Amino acid sequence: MIHMSDLPEDLIEEILSRVPAASLKRFRTTCKRWNALLKDQGFTEKHFRKAPKQSQVLFGFLGRLKICSLSVNGCPSIEVIDEIRLTDPVYIYEQFVISEVFHCDGLLLCTNHKKTGLVVCNPCTRQARWIKPSNRHKMSDTYTLGSYQDIKSNNISYKILRCDKYEDKARFEIYEFGCNSWRILDVTNDYNLTRYSDAVSWRGKTNWISWDKKERTMVLVSFDYTQERFGVRMRLPYYRSGISTISLSVVGEEKLSVLLLPSHRLRREIWVTNKIDEWNKVFTMDKWKRDWLVNAVSFLFDDEKKAFLCCERLYIPDLCVVGEEDEKLKESGRVYVVGEDKEVKQVNEEAIDVFYDYVPSLVQILKLSQKRKRGD
Repeated sequence: MIHMSDLPEDLIEEILSRVPAASLKRFRTTCKRWNALLKDQGFTEKHFRKAPKQSQVLFGFLGRLKICSLSVNGCPSIEVIDEIRLTDPVYIYEQFVISEVFHCDGLLLCTNHKKTGLVVCNPCTRQARWIKPSNRHKMSDTYTLGSYQDIKSNNISYKILRCDKYEDKARFEIYEFGCNSWRILDVTNDYNLTRYSDAVSWRGKTNWISWDKKERTMVLVSFDYTQERFGVRMRLPYYRSGISTISLSVVGEEKLSVLLLPSHRLRREIWVTNKIDEWNKVFTMDKWKRDWLVNAVSFLFDDEKKAFLCCERLYIPDLCVVGEEDEKLKESGRVYVVGEDKEVKQVNEEAIDVFYDYVPSLVQILKLSQKRKRGD
């Protein structure tokens, strides 16, 4: 009987490079040789290219973030796989309260509410790197993460883009993991990147929906981390003044999708790009029940099952008595699954205020003292 350990090294590497990351991480304790292989930069990049992607979902409420698997067959259900816990390096006895998350290649860029804390972590490998925010940081800042190919090492590396909004314009800074420092980005951008939708990572670039003043239409704006420049990728499928909410998502890391919510009717429309970056409408649902004020929407679309998961963050009126009766707005969220039969099924019983797509990977986070060479 032939055991795995009897196989040639190159064959073992080829087999393991095709095993999903969530399953492969269990092999880290099997033997020291496999553990070393799973940390090898060359292998992790090969694994990222070849291994099947297993989509999971991040649900969060009040700073707590949970990794979950979602079943849409029959009665929809959520199973908690893991909870992301980060200890604040400044206040070591306190848990880091996550306010915003950006996902790229299995890495999570997390910030707290005041933007005084910044950490990039990989829940699959348990790696984390704390980053000192820019000296110019503000609570209104937004941070995104993207990849590029390092010319010297020929490896895939990462940068963080900081967007500082002021008046009707924005200023930008770049953080490089190898340099461990922030630098001002000399770039002109006439687009409002944070008004219409959250950003998503697609093909290593960060993408936003914005308004093109010259063309007077909604466009998809992307940031290239290699050239460190903004560019217009494509127009939205259509735009009318009646569109109240727009949300971006990625389908299987290969296609981009957009959810449009016309304000004059209770409808949801999902459009997905094809291989030549043209939009195709794949889902329409009328008479969507809505008895609250939708503040923001995030969603995931399963192209094979023709179903989508939708999280609507809401403003729900809540009466409370403080001296006299007063009405305040409480922000919460509800998660729904909608299949080909157009039946809407609520998934969560508890409140949710953040909702993200997550695909586990073995991507390594460059440490401060780490100088990589090809294959390291």
